[in-house]
Amino acid sequence: MSSTNTNANVLKSAIFDNGGDPEVTATWLAANRDAVRLVDVREPHELKGPLGAIDDVENVPLLELLGSARKLDKDQPLVLVCRSGRRSAQAAEALRRAGVKTVASVEGGMLAWNLDVKGLQDIHTAERMANTENLREAVFRTNGLPEVDCHWVAKNVGRFRLIDVREPAELAMTGRVAQAENIPLNSFMMSANKLDRDAPIVVMCASGGRSGRVVHALASAGFKSVASLEGGMYGWRSARLPYA
Repeated sequence: MSSTNTNANVLKSAIFDNGGDPEVTATWLAANRDAVRLVDVREPHELKGPLGAIDDVENVPLLELLGSARKLDKDQPLVLVCRSGRRSAQAAEALRRAGVKTVASVEGGMLAWNLDVKGLQDIHTAERMANTENLREAVFRTNGLPEVDCHWVAKNVGRFRLIDVREPAELAMTGRVAQAENIPLNSFMMSANKLDRDAPIVVMCASGGRSGRVVHALASAGFKSVASLEGGMYGWRSARLPYA
């Protein structure tokens, strides 16, 4: 049996299903680092941030990886990592559909790596403080509404939670920012009280109207670091920024 097949079997035996997402633990990855191709799908600037990066990791940002899925070696065992596991799970699912045979996301991403492998108990707090200050410095106010520019968002993806409150049909028609979470407006407002009021959040919609109302509501509810994406998806596309 070839080493590729052996390593693929090692990865297959470690994968567990988490709500449909194929995942492995950070501790398993630390013990089996040489058995897989490891790709960090964060943006390059994130690897220099508070969470750092795994030694010798290959960095292929999410949108670039999705665009090159057909060129990947379908037999090579592949593990993906991001900040918390959301983007890497999205990529893993897309690569499975593209024919990659053995692929998994690291459960909990770099947060889990720092906590479970490196033993850094306060890494989440340190990251949140740095990212909150980063967002605070970028915010400008339009008639009292805290907003951020689309170019700044593109350069700082991963340093805040980016939430798109449009309906899924809108994303299918006009595109989406690959790194954004889609939580439609009604669902988002009903579950907003479960969010971390201290964590930095940027909200987007089609043009900024709905996200502006959401940001006003969140600020009134005590959220300390929240802003609307100026111009929404229309502004993003007008600036010719990459989208899926």
